[in-house]
Formats: sequence, structure tokens, C-alpha cells
Amino acid sequence: MSRIHLILLMFWVLLARSVLAADPQVVLTEREAAYVAAGKPVSMAAMYDFVPFSFIDKGELRGFVPELVEIIEQKTGLDIKLGTGEWSNNLRMLEERQIDAISDISFKPERTPFTLYTTPYFEIPTVVFTRKEFGDYNGLADLSGKRVGVLRNIFYLRELRTQADLDIREYEDYATLISALAYGEIDAAIQNLTSGYHYASTNAYTNIKVAGEFQLRNVGREDLRFGVQPEQPLLRSIIQKGMDAITADEWEALIDRWMGRASMGFIRKARTVALTPSEREFVKQNPVIRVHNESNFEPYNFFENGRPRGHSVDLIQLLADKVGLEVNVVSGLSWDEYLQMMREGRLDVMMNIVYSEERDTYLEFTRPYVRQVQALYRRDSTPAIASFDELKKKTLVLPDGFYMYDRLSSQPGMKVIPSTDSLDSLLKVSTGTADATIELMTVADHLSQKYGVPGLISQSTLDIDGGDPLSLRIAVREDQPQLRDILQRAMDSLTEEEKRGLQQKWLSSAASPASYVHLRGEELEWLESRTAVKVCVRRDNLPLEHIGEDGKKIGAFADLLEILRNNSGISFRIEAADSYKQALAALESRRCDLVATSPLLQERDDLSFTQPLFTSPLVVATGPDEMFFSDLEQLKGRTLGLVEGGEVQQFLRDLGSDVELRGYEDLEAALTALNEGEIYGVVDSLPVLGRELNRRVYGELKISGQLDSRYALRMAMRADDVILNRIMNKTLASVSDEQRETIANRWLQIGPLKESTDYRLLAQTSLGAALLLGVILVWNRKLARLNNRIRESNDQLQQAHEELTVKNRMLEQLSVTDRLTRLKNRLFIEQLFEREVEQAEKGGPGFAVLLLDIDHFKEVNDRFGHDAGDQLLTDFAAVLRGGCRQQDSIARWGGEEFMVVCPDTSIDDAEQLAQRLAENVRSHAFPVAGARTVSIGVAAWRLGDTQKSISLRADQALYRAKDLGRDRVCVQH
Repeated sequence: MSRIHLILLMFWVLLARSVLAADPQVVLTEREAAYVAAGKPVSMAAMYDFVPFSFIDKGELRGFVPELVEIIEQKTGLDIKLGTGEWSNNLRMLEERQIDAISDISFKPERTPFTLYTTPYFEIPTVVFTRKEFGDYNGLADLSGKRVGVLRNIFYLRELRTQADLDIREYEDYATLISALAYGEIDAAIQNLTSGYHYASTNAYTNIKVAGEFQLRNVGREDLRFGVQPEQPLLRSIIQKGMDAITADEWEALIDRWMGRASMGFIRKARTVALTPSEREFVKQNPVIRVHNESNFEPYNFFENGRPRGHSVDLIQLLADKVGLEVNVVSGLSWDEYLQMMREGRLDVMMNIVYSEERDTYLEFTRPYVRQVQALYRRDSTPAIASFDELKKKTLVLPDGFYMYDRLSSQPGMKVIPSTDSLDSLLKVSTGTADATIELMTVADHLSQKYGVPGLISQSTLDIDGGDPLSLRIAVREDQPQLRDILQRAMDSLTEEEKRGLQQKWLSSAASPASYVHLRGEELEWLESRTAVKVCVRRDNLPLEHIGEDGKKIGAFADLLEILRNNSGISFRIEAADSYKQALAALESRRCDLVATSPLLQERDDLSFTQPLFTSPLVVATGPDEMFFSDLEQLKGRTLGLVEGGEVQQFLRDLGSDVELRGYEDLEAALTALNEGEIYGVVDSLPVLGRELNRRVYGELKISGQLDSRYALRMAMRADDVILNRIMNKTLASVSDEQRETIANRWLQIGPLKESTDYRLLAQTSLGAALLLGVILVWNRKLARLNNRIRESNDQLQQAHEELTVKNRMLEQLSVTDRLTRLKNRLFIEQLFEREVEQAEKGGPGFAVLLLDIDHFKEVNDRFGHDAGDQLLTDFAAVLRGGCRQQDSIARWGGEEFMVVCPDTSIDDAEQLAQRLAENVRSHAFPVAGARTVSIGVAAWRLGDTQKSISLRADQALYRAKDLGRDRVCVQH
């Protein structure tokens, strides 16, 4: 064979290999496909002794991970070279960029700077092993006085040692630990389930059993993922797509092969939530809990197609399964009626409820299970509502009995009208019955999209009292605190996989959600296109931010950034700046993406801002003889000192006041100048100024007043980074009130100011201290509830752009939507016909058509009036939505006729769907019209069909159904 023939043969072999390797389910982008086509091997490190995930057996690497990697190779076409090493060395090589990827890595915030994570491929429970003669295990109380073995220096050892009644023994490795248990050296061994099973079965320790899952405050299941160099987001995306393409059967086979059915039986069961004896007795005495179910609080809690649905419904069923409770759902009532049932003891549990002081008088609350942002919704044809005072002049509609209704309806000057539910509120705004409503963005966006509510646009909640992000909780009756504790234990036991599954099913629009904050596809793609988000942080601006000579970051922002990393998995890279002015310059030159702490600068159209990070008074320090003031106008003609190039200087210049501002190198120099009489006062935020006054004594200075009681610091970014703005606001919304309060207590509280003693000025000093104390107390009281308030985060340019986008989308939606039923209209279905016919003629799958007519509809109009007829059409549309499949398109064809277009559907499948819809209509109780039936004609596309011909055949079938007596399905072949 000639050399050229040999080269051609090798080319075709390689081409065939790459084509056959890629699974048709994996759709790669152009850049991802180019990455794979380049054929560069991917170096990945695995552990050599992590049984059963990756281990060396007779010189060969075996286990769950090698087989998983092989499947990913087959699905994506990647060439992954799997090497082995000790765990710490593998992690070091990833951090030093010596390898492309690593297996068996768990999400840890400190690893995010050098790791892009996939979603977990396995979660290992930590369990308690005992000998078989050991009695029941229901929690750590059952180990009291026992000898308990653990791995030396295991990450939960310190926490475990707080249990003083445990005799803790440490062992060098898992094999020795499980051996010590088998031979009676210890009474119990705590270790991960899979390794324990492996060493017990390998050594034939038949006297060992799994007693239960180990639960301690900071110990959860260990999540195993692939980690990739942050410089290689394409590789991470390809591996993730390969994992996503693995079928349920493939996962099942892989897990059963390497984990063992006994091991997986325990993992799947995972309902062994450790309850106390009294809690177990409560479940025994109260096996059924009555739980409320709403009509239209989608996607959390609603009733559709004859059954309860939604995130909250699935969550309570999952929690009940874990503790052995049975759920009895109570549907069909209003929110106020459910609350009254709770007061009267006729209901046990309410889901997706917001805590309030009034409700706390008769309810017990769990910790939140989801936190969501609210927005103000108005018609897109109306101007933006610029202030709370302006909102008072409008008509606000809110669901009767909801948290915001209770909060705002009692406020003087507010005109609030009640609605039956969230959908009713949106429809009242859309139709002009009301001017605005306030709703969770997830709820409003879901309902608007599903029911085609036209003409709405969202904006911020204008610092409305209660308008900050809402935390949804579970509430039980006040006489059942044990039930609250039981449900909380079940919530605490949820795995990341279970939480993510609920989020993906009901709340997430992203195909591949991030670790904790669930982002849309374009937002994930934006993050994955960058190594890290670069944040400009000032070197010396405590207590807000500080970078030490050793590179260590401390301060309130550093703590907040750590939480954001933990919640979102975003990798941040810190860029040091000497001043706020320098940080802004770095932002403008694209050397950083974010400025850590910035006030809202209204005049900077080139910048956009997040919601507030921290809120505190902007105060002025003066000499001891100055009177208290509360407004900048009172200082007209005075000279105030501040830090040159600082954010306060920029903020006050942006306000355009007549006060002379004099810049100094730092706050110490400004206060020194004040003490020497060169200036009237020094201005800065209370935490910053208070800290400096506490660091050293500056004569007899005092804080004499405030210029802004709610001076807010945000993250700033370029106005063209619209996607980044959305990402950061979503991430900030995930920070809990408790976490913000912890940061505030650690960094932003200030103690009494240091003063030199001068008894002649004791009265003046006492007055100043009292004023200062008053300011601090007011601020401290407001901090917890005001810190999370959402403010305008986009400048005017961004807001105008987003409003225009929404308007265009709503106009397009309105043109193809039937206003009464919120279904698609005839125009939409005719356009869809053209696409389906064109696709079928090119050899694509065929489609089928259902034409439906409500039987005896005219009688309803004649007997009950046209309003009843309209109500029947609306309810009928809802029945169709509940019965059709996701891929089907439903439209109002005209009058009482409706059409369903069913892609990739045979005539037989279409007939079955029609029969099911007819049965759904028969069994539905229409409120005014009573029992109704429907006649349906069915036709399927055949070669040569046009829209007119297939519609005609469906129409002929419909008329035949009516001629045969109605309430039936007829097919026209």
C-alpha cells in the first residue's frame, strides 16, 4: 500500500472514530465542536485509592469514574487521558494548571478561584456503621457513652468533639477503622457509605451493619464533581453536556455496578431523618398532615387538571416521605380562608408563606426554603412610577390576604384593591382595572408567559416598605411546634441533587443551572466565557474593604464576596486599587468588571449598579460646639473635608450642592485638619468614620448630623454589561437576612467614640454622645430590614433598552394571542401550519390536527348571558391546557371552536389525545354552565396536503361527530 493510501486510510479511520464517538443527543456549539475536532487529549487526574470510584486493581485503573469518563468520551468525542495520584497532589496540579481537569472534587468556596465545576455525578452519605447486635440508631444520643471511631483529622472532627459524652477514637485510614469496628475495639464507626461497604465486604466482616445516616450541624453529603481549569470553560461545558446526555438507564447501570444494590438501597431510601423519640411519637399519633393548595400561585402552588401542582407541593411531599408522614391536600379556598383554618386548627401546614409579626402570633415558621425578588408590574403604555409618593396616587391591586396586601392596604393614602390570586392581579393591571401590582418575579413571569398576559413591564419596588426580596417558608399551627421541627429536620436533610431537581423542574429556566444560584442559559454562558469576574477592591477602606501586604482580604465586602462565591460558584479575581477614583478608571479601561463598593451615581450614564450591599447613614463629624443638623442645605457655605478620590466625594459632587468639598489624602488627615480648625467638618459613612474616631483620639470631635440616613453602597459595572448586572443581582438576592446581619454585626457596628475628658464641656459632650447614640440606634434598628431593599440597579439607558425589548416582545405576543382565553389565535396557528407543512414536505415528521367545538354553546349564552359564555370559553381553554402535551399548540379558531396542532404525531396518537380531552371536558365542573361536552374532528398530514386541505378534513370529521349526536371523536383519514 502506498504512503498516500495509508494516509487517506488513517484519515478516514479518525474521521469515522470522531463521528461515531459523538452521541447524537449532545449538541455542541461551533466553538465546542472545534475544540473536540482539534483532537487535543484532555489530562484528568483521579485518585488511586478512592474505592469504588477510582482505584488501582492489578495494575489497572478501575471504578465508577473511569467508566463514567468513557461514557462521556463516547457522547462528546473528547479524548480524556485519565491519570492517577494522591488527592492533595491532584488538587495542587489543578491549581497550578498542570492538568486540565480533576475528578471526585467537592464544591468548596475556597476552590472556586481555580476550578470550574460540573454538577455532581454522585453524593455520598456519611453514615454510622455498628455491629449487628447494636440496637436502633436514631441520632447521636444513641452513641452516648460509646466508643466512636473516625478518620484522623476528618473535617467534622472538631464539631464532633463538642459532644462531650462521646469517646472518640481516631484511625489512620478507612480500612483500619472498619477493622476496629469488626473486632470490637469501638462500638461505632463514622465514614462515607461506599468505602465502608467496600472494606466490610472485601474482608467478609459479616457482623457489621449500616445503622443510619450521620447528621451533625455542618456535616452533609459529600458531592462529587468534575473540576476544570478556569481558563477552559469550553471543556467544562462539553463535559457537562456529556453528563447531561447520560440516560437514566445508563446512570442506573453504572451505579448498580460499582455501588452495590445494598449500598444504593440505603442511599435511595434516604428517608431516615433522625427524629427524637418525642418527634417519632408525634408522627405515630399524627400520621396525616393537612396542607393548603392554592389556585394560581404558579409555579409554587397551584391546582391544574384536577390535581395540586408546583414547587411547594412537590417539596412538602418530599419532606413528608422523609419522615413518614402522609399529605392530605386541601384545595379550592382563598388565602384568607386558609389562614382562618390555621387559626381554628382545621389545617396543619401552609406552604410558601412569608413571615410577619402578626402571623407569628398564631403560626410557627421554618427557616426559608426559597428567596425571591419582588418587582412592581405596570402596563407598558404607562410611564415609570418614579417614587413611593407617586405610587400612592395609583390604584394598586394585590391578592387578598397576601403579605404585601396586609402590609400596604393599612398604610394611609394607599389605594389597594383586592384580587383573588396572582393571575387575577396581573390581568387587572393588563386590562387597566388597576395601575400596578407587586409580585414575585418568578410568579409574575411564569403566569405572564403561560397565560399570555400582554402589555406588562416590571420595575423596581421603589423602596416600598416590605418590597425587598421575600423569603418563603413553611408554617404550622402554633400548637404544633414539633411538626415545625420535624419538617425543618427534613428540609435540612435534603441533598443538593434534590434541591436542584425541584429548582430545575419549577423555578429554573436554565438548561444547566449553576451550583446554587440558578441562572439562565445566556447568563451561564457569559460566566463560562470568562476565567473569573474581576472585582476592584481598595487596599485600605476598612471596615468595608482591605487588602493586606500578604494579599489577605478582610472587611464586610470580603465576607459578602465569600457568601456570593458559596451561593453561586462564580469565580472572582481581586484587583487592588488605591482609591475609588482609581477603581472607576480600571472599570472604564476594562481592567476590572466590578467596583466593590460604590454609591449610586445618577449622572454616570456609562455605569450601572446592583441592588444595595450595605446601607448606613452618611454622617458629618465636627467640633464640639456645633449643633445637630440633618440636611446638606444647612451646611451651605461651609467646608467639608473628605478623602480625595473617594466614593463620598464623587457622590456629593454628583448631588451638586453648594457645600465646598476639600479633599485629603486619607481620613486621618481630614480629621486632623478638622481638629486644627481648618474646616467645618468631615463627612463619610457612619461605619467608616466611626471606626476612625475609635482608632485614635482627635481632640473633642463629635458626630453632629447626617446628610443621608440610608446611604447605600452597591457594586458598580459598565452599563453595557447588562448580563453581568442580572447575574450579580440574582446572586445578591441569594444572601440571607441572617448572613447580612452577621456581616453587619461583625464589621459595621461601632462602639462608643473615644473622647478626651473635659469636665467643663461635659454637658455638650453628653449631648453629642446622646445624639450619636440616637443615630446609631436608629441605624441599627433599620439595618436588618433595610439592607436587602431593592433599589434601581440600572441607569436610564439600560432601563430604556429593557423596556423597549419587553414592549416589542409583548406586542409580538399580543398579535398572536386571543385576548379572552389567553390562547394563541388563528393568525398564530396559520403561521404554524406553514412551518409544519414545509417541514413535513422536506421529509420531517408529520403532524396531526384536532378541531374542537363546544356542544350547545349557544344555549349557555341564551340562558346565562354572554359573560357566562365568556367564562365557559376561558375555563374550557384551561381544561385544554391541562390535557394537552407540552409540544402541542392550542389556539382559539373562532367563536366556540378551538384547534390543537400536534407535531410529530400519528393519526392514532392524535385520536387518543382527542379522546382524553373529551373525557376531561365531561368530568370538569364548569362553574356557571355546569356539565359540558365537546365534539372533536381529527385529521393528520399526508403528502400533498396544504393548510386548507388538512383543515377541511378536520372540519368534515367535526361535522360528522356532530351529526352522530355530538360528544364524540371522529377521524378523517
